[in-house]
Amino acid sequence: MKPVVTAVALEYRDTFTFAKLDVNTQHEKTVEYQIRGTPTYIVFRNGEIVGRFIGAMPSAKLVQQILSILEIEETE
Repeated sequence: MKPVVTAVALEYRDTFTFAKLDVNTQHEKTVEYQIRGTPTYIVFRNGEIVGRFIGAMPSAKLVQQILSILEIEETE
């Protein structure tokens, strides 16, 4: 998923930001965010969790999921 996330993060850098959490070294955050599988995507707005989803997917699906949660219309 790293190449997909990297490409999406670059293309949509003005719309949303990706952050990575290393579940192997950040156990407390893993428990706090209830991460049970990888990859897990947690979508925040103004510091609050507004959605989450799990699983590898192609870039178009990843973007669709994020934009849907953030209620942003695709303009391209």
